[in-house]
Order: sequence, then C-alpha cells, then structure tokens
Amino acid sequence: MARFAVEFVYGPDTAKLEEVRPRHREYLDTLVEKGVLLLSGPYADGLGALLVFEAADEAEVRGYLAADPYAPAGVVGRIGVREWNAVKGTLL
Repeated sequence: MARFAVEFVYGPDTAKLEEVRPRHREYLDTLVEKGVLLLSGPYADGLGALLVFEAADEAEVRGYLAADPYAPAGVVGRIGVREWNAVKGTLL
C-alpha cells in the first residue's frame, strides 16, 4: 500500500460548499472506518483542504474522490493527487 496526499482547492461557490460539507464529512467517516483515509481537514484560510489516503494506487484514490459528494456538487475547483513517502512523524 502507498500513501497519497490529496489537495483540494475550493471553487468560488462557498454557499454550496457549506451546504454539501455535512454529506462530504459523513462520506469521509466511511473511508476512515475502512482504513483508507488517514487524516483530513480544511486549511485554516478556508480555501482548500488536505487529505491523506492509504491505497494500492492513484486510481483507487481517484475512485474514492469521484464518489465524494463534493464531486457531483462541483465545489472543488482543483484536486491534486500525489504519492507521498512519509518518513518521520507520529502518523507512521
């Protein structure tokens, strides 16, 4: 299994983002329960978020992102997915 850092940059429709956020967070809870989402949270400036996944490959991560309620709502303007090699810290 590999780890992936995912960066969301939110789009301009903050009202719709707030409307969909509860369903998004419920969905993330299911990914935590499955053990594939290690951590997530919005940036302090409110312009985006960071998520860390553990998955077989990038395609698996993108599948989880496609099933996120944020996807059909169109509230994320840009998504970056990069494989990440954590080497130090308490989350290892």
